[in-house]
Amino acid sequence: AALAAACVTSAAFATPQTQFQKGQFQLDLGAWDVKASVDGENFGYYGTNTTDSKWNFQGGLGYALSDKWNLEYAYHDLNTKYDGTKVTDGDEHEVNLVYSLNKNFAVYGGWNRIKNSVDSFSKTNNIAQLGLIAKAPLAKNFDIYGKAAIGTKKTTIWEAGLGYTFAKDFDLSAGYRYVNTKLVDKGTLGATDDANISYKGPFVTLSY
Repeated sequence: AALAAACVTSAAFATPQTQFQKGQFQLDLGAWDVKASVDGENFGYYGTNTTDSKWNFQGGLGYALSDKWNLEYAYHDLNTKYDGTKVTDGDEHEVNLVYSLNKNFAVYGGWNRIKNSVDSFSKTNNIAQLGLIAKAPLAKNFDIYGKAAIGTKKTTIWEAGLGYTFAKDFDLSAGYRYVNTKLVDKGTLGATDDANISYKGPFVTLSY
């Protein structure tokens, strides 16, 4: 309801963008504090197995192909530790084509490559995904947004945060990101059923 009401009075938005100008580019540099967890019930023990959090690099680059279409690349490290020892050592690469519906909404689709590296085990998921971006202003130069996507390999991704335009062409955003994707098939590593792994944590990003 808040998003719908905001459509009447929305102004220029901070990152992530839902409107574009042909030929413009955007550079993102940031970090997120990642934890990883696996559904322990599929490995014969109760509950979830969760690592300690660790700050990781994230970044991206976008280019507006037209006033409606934007091509975006995003990268996220997926490194975590437990009690000082490395547990996961993977990464995530996304390439998406984003289409602007209006000031408040955009849809996107593309390819996501998630490398799940846990201890000595490693598996890479190549994922086709579809997603939605929704935004609304809270105050001058200050916005709230949400992103959600579903994909192959039992993958779901969501992100929610706040964006602030603090200078011409510069935005600062902060929020929380969650990624859940398939780790192993039934029978692999002793799994009693197909098992997923999730990566989640708060982040902060500077955009130009």
